[in-house]
Amino acid sequence: MVKPLEYLYFITCIAEIFAEATHNDTVRFFSKPLLMILLLAFYIQSVAGNWKRFQKFLAASLVFSWMGDIALMFVPNSAYDTSIMGFTKNPNFFLVGLAAFLFAHMLYAIAFANVSDKTTPAILRRKPWVAVPLLIYMVALLYLLVPAIGGNELTKPFLGPVIIYSAAIATMVAFALNRYGRVNDGSFALVFGGALLFMFSDSCIAINKFMYPFATSGIFIMTLYVAGQYFIAKGAIAQFKKG
Repeated sequence: MVKPLEYLYFITCIAEIFAEATHNDTVRFFSKPLLMILLLAFYIQSVAGNWKRFQKFLAASLVFSWMGDIALMFVPNSAYDTSIMGFTKNPNFFLVGLAAFLFAHMLYAIAFANVSDKTTPAILRRKPWVAVPLLIYMVALLYLLVPAIGGNELTKPFLGPVIIYSAAIATMVAFALNRYGRVNDGSFALVFGGALLFMFSDSCIAINKFMYPFATSGIFIMTLYVAGQYFIAKGAIAQFKKG
């Protein structure tokens, strides 16, 4: 059953994607900060006081994601993009956002390690080759990104943080994959699917910022992001849901 807070989250997602499509800073200024607040509120409501280690780390991940959302709002998209609703933008907010999401991914990885069935061996231990597609994806992405970032004096300082961040998100996805067979199938599918969407969203951010800026980037980034975060939260709820 869909709860009122879920409806509010969906409505805010639509408003945010509309803002990205129309480049409406007024709507974005209010919709983007609301996203993780509503998702966290829905998650807290669904947990209903049953706070295990898993839920605590996942809630903390949503808090750091909210911080990242706020920071990235203040990153200029061009030389003429200097402010939003009277607040000054600064390129350095990209590193602030990167750091916030780095912590979010680390906390997600820790949360995903808390599985229901601790007796079943992890799939990456039994079948390490299942991680090959993820490894190929990250290597290919960095193969394209590293020369683009390192070859530009303006973006060169971002090279190290981007590599570290890429390793963190790959680790988060690997931990989501490692839940296979150790939680119920519904929880695994939602969390792993959400982790992949989150990774694809971050990939779009990197491609748009450092390689090939494209007009519809905001739509793709936010659609993948809000869906990914929602699926992760729903999967986390499903892990300990009774009945």
